[in-house]
Amino acid sequence: LKSYPNAKVLAPDPQKDFTKQKRQRIFASIAANDWDAVIVTHDMFMAIPQSPQIKKEILEQELNNLEDDLRAVSENRSLSKRVLKGLESRKQNLSVRIMVADAAIQRDENILDFDKMGFDHIFIDESQEFKNLHFTTRHQQVAGLGDPSGSQRALNLEFAIRTIQKKKGEDKGATFLSGTTISNSLVELYLLFKYLRPEKLKELNINSFDAWAKMYARKSSTYEFSVTNELKMKERYREFIKVPELARFYAEITHVVNDHNLNIEK
Repeated sequence: LKSYPNAKVLAPDPQKDFTKQKRQRIFASIAANDWDAVIVTHDMFMAIPQSPQIKKEILEQELNNLEDDLRAVSENRSLSKRVLKGLESRKQNLSVRIMVADAAIQRDENILDFDKMGFDHIFIDESQEFKNLHFTTRHQQVAGLGDPSGSQRALNLEFAIRTIQKKKGEDKGATFLSGTTISNSLVELYLLFKYLRPEKLKELNINSFDAWAKMYARKSSTYEFSVTNELKMKERYREFIKVPELARFYAEITHVVNDHNLNIEK
């Protein structure tokens, strides 16, 4: 409001305005008024319903990718039954979620969701809090990849971003703000592209982490100390390949701001 005194800004208080009893009134206000900005906490954002149609589309795509992985695993008899069981468990979970989304579409309950509220851009501060997005991989025994099933928080954000991208018809409509965009593993870089450049990934025929890693990353095995201080052989993705190409791809979605840009005196 200091920078834009004439802007119409809605910033509901999470304790007073966003209780279960008042939430629908806030959603109706977002949909009915031409707000320039709506500012909410991460937890408040999680409470905004997402479009069941978008949910179904994303989950069906993920199920298709998972079925490709299952076919590949079934043909490769050297892989363990535990890997196969893990993929089959995820397939069952995704199938149930798709049925729930489809049932919501059929009911057509006319619930005010993110799509109907009319958002046309989303800014996510501290975006590293949403880094645990789901992904598909056959490399279940490679260390450092995290949980491929991801978190509900990250999935919810993907639903919202896809809603806006679908309206715009291109990879636009979302801005991530973070001081630690990549902190633990190479998979986090892939997930940034999955959030922000889905059409570009489709154009490159990259529909899974494995396809991205085959193009841009290399895994290797070496001995590491375990939590019990024992040396054990660990396989993990340790380095990037085709670095100039990957750097250009990353530069398409990145604007780096540091002390020099901000003219901050140390």
